[in-house]
Amino acid sequence: MIEGVLVGGYTDEKANSGITVLVAEKPNVAGISQRGGSPATLGTDLLRPMHRSNQSVDAIVLTGRSVFGFRAVNGVLLGLYNMGIGFKIGNLRIPIVVAAAIFDFYDNEILPSEEWGFKAIEKLSTKIPIGRYWAGRGATVGKLRGIKYGKPSGQGYFEMEKGRLKVGVLSIVNSIGNVYDEEGKLVAGIESEGITENNALGTTLGVVITNAKLTNSDACRVASSAENGFSSVIRPYNLSLDGDTVFTIATNEIEVNVDEVIALAYYAARKSVLSIFGGVK
Repeated sequence: MIEGVLVGGYTDEKANSGITVLVAEKPNVAGISQRGGSPATLGTDLLRPMHRSNQSVDAIVLTGRSVFGFRAVNGVLLGLYNMGIGFKIGNLRIPIVVAAAIFDFYDNEILPSEEWGFKAIEKLSTKIPIGRYWAGRGATVGKLRGIKYGKPSGQGYFEMEKGRLKVGVLSIVNSIGNVYDEEGKLVAGIESEGITENNALGTTLGVVITNAKLTNSDACRVASSAENGFSSVIRPYNLSLDGDTVFTIATNEIEVNVDEVIALAYYAARKSVLSIFGGVK
């Protein structure tokens, strides 16, 4: 994990779902790209251009259980508040937390609680488990013919370096589309001539983490590049019932050309998805 960002999570085995949290240790610049037709997001307008300039976040939360996952986000918010983390207004600190959710009510209707969020930030570290963990616990892919054909997916991560520049991409892949490797071979899913089941819900979530110095507009552009990377290995992508959303968090350590970050984010995003299925080369 890139220095300046810690990660934590919680998996609820009964619910077959969970939550992934990234906590910033220092001021940063964040951005967003949100292309899916049915997003479940919280607090994300703050990260768009024409809002407060170069906004810093305290945490980015990816969660299961659709909008009900925001109950767990409240636990993160209160936990950070108890830790004295947040934007200072007078004697009060208000944690700046943004979130996005996947729909994973496939085999039960168990709702999350604030406790998920508290547990997720109990033991923050630099280690990201890859596979069916945290927010990726109940994720599936390849639902073009309906959820009964869905294949297990999960949480991925891949990090790249170019000189002093570092770019990592965390992914939660819960797509309607199939996953293909970089040569176009089917990795997970089922071949289908178009979509034959139109009520399946899918979402791919991501966070680009970099030590580059970026503006808010740059951070949004980098997040968009990661979406391009996702769409190159997840097909189809950005459907009307997808909630695809990608964040960027930049720790502002080094000055680089933004195009270098854009390029690495694209390739790291592809490999982050494939890491879930053991396909990174």
